[in-house]
Amino acid sequence: MNQPYQAPNADVAVAGNQDTYQPKFLSLSGRIGRMRYFVYAAGLTLLFYLVVGVAAAILIPSMMSAGDADIGVGAMIMGLIATVAFIGVMVMSWGYMVRRLNDINASGWLSLLMLVPIANLVLGLVMLFKRGSEGSNQYGAAPVGNSGGVKAAFVIVLLLMVGYFGVLFPLTMANYAQYAQQAQMQQMDYSEY
Repeated sequence: MNQPYQAPNADVAVAGNQDTYQPKFLSLSGRIGRMRYFVYAAGLTLLFYLVVGVAAAILIPSMMSAGDADIGVGAMIMGLIATVAFIGVMVMSWGYMVRRLNDINASGWLSLLMLVPIANLVLGLVMLFKRGSEGSNQYGAAPVGNSGGVKAAFVIVLLLMVGYFGVLFPLTMANYAQYAQQAQMQQMDYSEY
């Protein structure tokens, strides 16, 4: 018999602890693990530099060939593009922090500690190195294991960082040594006064 007040026959059992889901790069909900957090944050930063770099590559040559009035307009457009991109990066970065904190079964409100000196260093290290909770937690299902693409991106980002600092550090030290030598020479010149 078809009763209009009969309860539905849907299965309303609580999901098991083995449920997983596939995280998305531009999503602000769900959980992400350590490697995915690092790769997503680095990918977002590279995307920001790409957008600002392309805008600069297009606008700067056109500003140089234009008159004085057009330079101001071009600079305003460039500033607007950079500001909008920066706000987007900040929103997504904050979302990644909340997702990562949810993975370790912590409230997203803890991300406000990133505004507190010293506490932000501790929180950053916790988010990079603490394992996420196994299975589902109060913030949702566990993310699937890292795919080959995420692992490859992780290795590439690490190599880029090591290469960057491997080139930057010796150049910085050489320039600092030269600066220190010049400062010492000037100090000797003025010591007679």
